[in-house]
Amino acid sequence: MQAVILAAGEGVRLRPYTNLIPKPLMTVKGIPLITSHIDKLNTIGIPNEKIIIVVSYLKEEIIGFLRRFHKGVKIVEQKEKKGTAAALEYAKDLIDEDFIVVYGDTFFEDDLKDFVKEENAIAVYEVEDVSRFGKIVEEKGFLKEIKEKSETGKGLIFTGLLKTKKDFLNILNKVKPNEKNNEYYLTDAILIYNKINPFRIYRLKGKWFDIGKEESLLEARKVF
Repeated sequence: MQAVILAAGEGVRLRPYTNLIPKPLMTVKGIPLITSHIDKLNTIGIPNEKIIIVVSYLKEEIIGFLRRFHKGVKIVEQKEKKGTAAALEYAKDLIDEDFIVVYGDTFFEDDLKDFVKEENAIAVYEVEDVSRFGKIVEEKGFLKEIKEKSETGKGLIFTGLLKTKKDFLNILNKVKPNEKNNEYYLTDAILIYNKINPFRIYRLKGKWFDIGKEESLLEARKVF
């Protein structure tokens, strides 16, 4: 099994923090997010040599950090920042087996030991307001729909954790650009593949944070 950590985001909503430090190197519990992810992947049996990191913004800082503290990981540059589906496509040629995707700007408690047992699944988390994320609609334990960010209120959201088959990569070129920003979203790829091979819904047991803005970063640091 392999893993891909998407670590190319610019972190606009985290400025001025991200003027000099890329999001994946932000710390919670004194540990960089990317280290937390790599350590958990190692624990479930995925060695550094089978971990692919997709970088772009402040790539030199991330690459330098990885070469010093996480030797052996494979690094791919996303030359055109066109969304999460596009980022995964840059890693496509290095993937030759089932794999896990992890968003590099998240922090979660779960150790992934149960999640990795799933064959085809997305990890979800319940939040008080889904409007920032889009709402996951579940039916009998499987993904039915991902609603747009116009939805509000309590509900399940996609956490950026995906476990799937190698042939998932074959549908990335079928993803259409988002009308608002012309980016290609991994959630759209998930919906396309879901028609071929339905995703099981896996609920995270511990806390999860989207380290995409200052309040989330500070809240995570307060909790941990």
